[in-house]
Amino acid sequence: MDKSFEENFKKIEELLEKLEENKENLDESIKIYEQANGLYDELKSQLSEYQAKIEVIGKHE
Repeated sequence: MDKSFEENFKKIEELLEKLEENKENLDESIKIYEQANGLYDELKSQLSEYQAKIEVIGKHE
């Protein structure tokens, strides 16, 4: 993972704000949406990794 969960989450929030503000340029909106969707997938992957780690830690207790 290149960025932390927090960095990715902040970036996706910024992209969603840009998407809300960009009401006139469909091409730009699609690019922003694609970026946000890619980050969303990355966030889901990061959460899955964290969940797996937590399950391993919980089994050791």
